[in-house]
Amino acid sequence: MRSLRDAAVDRLAAQWTALGGQLASRSERSVVDPEALLVATSRLGGADPRVYEIAVAWCVAFGGVINVSRLRRVASELDGEASLGVLAASVRAAGGPGWPFAGIPLITSARRKVVVRDLVAPARLVWRLRAAFGVNARADLMAVLLVTPWPRSISDLATATRFGKRNVAGAVADMALAGIVEIERVGREDRVRLAPDAPIHAWRPPRADEGIIDWASRWRVILATIALEERTREASATARLVETRTSVEALRSDIIAGCLPRPEVTSSGPGFADAYQRWTADIAELIG
Repeated sequence: MRSLRDAAVDRLAAQWTALGGQLASRSERSVVDPEALLVATSRLGGADPRVYEIAVAWCVAFGGVINVSRLRRVASELDGEASLGVLAASVRAAGGPGWPFAGIPLITSARRKVVVRDLVAPARLVWRLRAAFGVNARADLMAVLLVTPWPRSISDLATATRFGKRNVAGAVADMALAGIVEIERVGREDRVRLAPDAPIHAWRPPRADEGIIDWASRWRVILATIALEERTREASATARLVETRTSVEALRSDIIAGCLPRPEVTSSGPGFADAYQRWTADIAELIG
């Protein structure tokens, strides 16, 4: 049975391929989250040096599209501050932007292994919007709204984009003045959607499977599950059972937000252990 780590590394390769990395990999079809991809690569990319080198080469060429404050927030969420510091140091050593993260570089040079001719592919939607409208909350908000068929609250948009609610509210107000979004008051909250005549609708991904996936939440579940498996490999069955159940409970909201299969948690003892193994196999199949 294929391991979750192998499936996750293959997904990293698919996402970097979608962003122009020259890898012998399938290409991601859903919208790529650049910051979540960077943090996940810093945590797992060492398992495949090709993927890590592509990440560094891409950052050297296009690192200006990364939102550093959002990167810091996502790194904290994915428990990747230390590993991101190493990747950031590698990017700096290879001639890329000097992000404010401490670390010792894993590599100090990156050959040109990234080819990007345009940003039209659906996987590059966030990148395309940032290139057009700047590296700010507005671009990421438009990405979410483009693939959401229903109005979203300010709180919901802040959660989806990993920006603060005040930042999101200010960006939404400016976008409303520009005629890009409409705001409707429902009870005590504002609901936001793209204005029907906003020209940005032309950038909407044409297929449902090319839409937005909350990759920050999805990567958090994947990374935490891989780390748990490695940490409890030599533990007793009882200790492993306690830790896995605790982990599943802690990850519940991210499992839902990341549209991942939900584990069966009602059983106990060996029954729960078997259900947990089936769940990790289902995730590996989904992302592999």
